[in-house]
Amino acid sequence: MFRVRRTAALCVTIFAVMLSIGCGSGSSSSQAMSQAQAQAVAGAFSMATSDALSGSFSGSASGSDNDLSSNVARPLMSTVLRDIRPDTASGCTSTANGESCSFPVSANDSQPCTGGGTIAVTGTISGNISNSGSGSLSAQVTLTPQNCAVDGVVVNGGTPPVTGTGSINLTDSAPVYPIVITESGDINFGLGSCPVSLTYTSTANGCTMTGNACGSPITGTC
Repeated sequence: MFRVRRTAALCVTIFAVMLSIGCGSGSSSSQAMSQAQAQAVAGAFSMATSDALSGSFSGSASGSDNDLSSNVARPLMSTVLRDIRPDTASGCTSTANGESCSFPVSANDSQPCTGGGTIAVTGTISGNISNSGSGSLSAQVTLTPQNCAVDGVVVNGGTPPVTGTGSINLTDSAPVYPIVITESGDINFGLGSCPVSLTYTSTANGCTMTGNACGSPITGTC
């Protein structure tokens, strides 16, 4: 009888230990992203977006060759949008009533990923501009982080991917404020995943970033 009870007690002990290990792994910190890390990830997406838009309008984007290194000064999104002049850009062709514009967005940006990796940005910016310089451009992009390391977390693209949309209205070939760009989708990190939803609002006085990343509220400049 003593041997049976001892075996039973041992089995209960082993089961309890296994249960505690399982519970511990389920609440591992590797499944969560801190506020600081979420802010850093949002900042990386903002920088990648700004860099890609800058490359598109300046004509420097050329597929995966547009790899911006960390020692390249980053363009502010407000500056990029302020300096849009589609009437002088190579992406526009003349029409009977003005210009038809289409700018490919294609960049593989290493600058936002301070610990290594990249954020690839692909898409198009297109629209029609009248002879008087009035019209609108619509942007549609997809952002795909690839082993992008920031603030101790490594981020990859998720499902659905992070996509961005926005409209840029123009008068006399100059942008009309505010200009709003939104991005949303999922990212993967470690063994976890989470949604990202960001809004960039650009005015003549600068650009603000708001939203939510992996459950943390996001505020900052862009």
